[in-house]
Amino acid sequence: MTSNVKITLFGKFAIYKDGKPILENLSNTRKTKLFLCYLLLNKDKAISHKELFELLWSGEDYANPGTALRTLLYRYRAMIDSSDIPALENSIISRRGAYQWNPDLNVSIDIYDFEEVSSRAIEMIESDGRREKALKEALDLYTGNLLPDSNAEHWVVPKAVKLRDMYIRVALEYIQALKEKQDHSGIIDVCNKVHEFIPVSLEIENEMAIALQKGLESEEMRGQYHMFRSAVKDMDRIIGGVREEMEADSSENTAFVCEYDMFREVYRLQRRLLMRTGETMFLTMVTLRNKFTDRHDPLKNERAMSALLECCKHELRMGDSICRYSEDQYAIMFPVDSYENAVKVMERVRMSFYRKSNLNEYIMVYKICPLKNSKE
Repeated sequence: MTSNVKITLFGKFAIYKDGKPILENLSNTRKTKLFLCYLLLNKDKAISHKELFELLWSGEDYANPGTALRTLLYRYRAMIDSSDIPALENSIISRRGAYQWNPDLNVSIDIYDFEEVSSRAIEMIESDGRREKALKEALDLYTGNLLPDSNAEHWVVPKAVKLRDMYIRVALEYIQALKEKQDHSGIIDVCNKVHEFIPVSLEIENEMAIALQKGLESEEMRGQYHMFRSAVKDMDRIIGGVREEMEADSSENTAFVCEYDMFREVYRLQRRLLMRTGETMFLTMVTLRNKFTDRHDPLKNERAMSALLECCKHELRMGDSICRYSEDQYAIMFPVDSYENAVKVMERVRMSFYRKSNLNEYIMVYKICPLKNSKE
């Protein structure tokens, strides 16, 4: 029986029922979405609570990881109940110390449909047009790269590469079928479609060049194509150089230190990005005070502030921001999902300062408050 529920992971994560999008608020709850996507990409095996927790809360401290995971599962099931989707009621099954996407569920998932159709099409030996039709069906199922808004996640990359390679192989097999018919225009269309998702593929570019030479009589059209390909190669070179310059910053593995004006601009950018994650941006003011005297020793104070800055840089994440606010204060900005976790972050900084600085006469005090995101 064909399912009326379809899940897409190509191009974007979405769930459809009878062709209409449902559970659209899932994309606004980042951890719930990642939890679901990870289970979908590993649907044939049970994933331990430990593995899921390390995936979703890496670097964060939780007294009870099991409770955090159960909360995500509860939210997901609550969305299903409120949307009246019986087909997804048992989509996630609990095993001892693990969760798994239900492999027996009658739900269409585009990446697995693509893999199944692609494998069947490649193995077919018929020459009566059925193989060509199956190859085209497989090509049409690839509607974008895997989870593009999560393509930096280490667990997305291997699967994305595997699917991309299969897509190129299917395209090349289809091109061979079109060559037998001398359908040069069809080959050009296929190559252009592949280029939408995979801009650089030497095999596809080679097939495009051959088809153009054989199928395009117009010298003007051939010239336009070669001009376009030259421009693409120039852009590849330029963007490669820009990326190298941007990645040359040796401080990239520590928190970002900047002046106050830049600090404000970072906040304005971050508050827009946080719409997608559901996290809150917290502002912390950190002050150093000498326990024994009110007299100000500029040299000793500067040494203490430098020591504190080093602790902040290494205890915070590289996406967090720090600026010097006054002679004895730093402003720090970082996103986490709760006030309690914000306190844990700052306690790590405090303990690191006391442990590493050898400046026992100083005390570190801080105040934390949440910042508004762009929805508020």
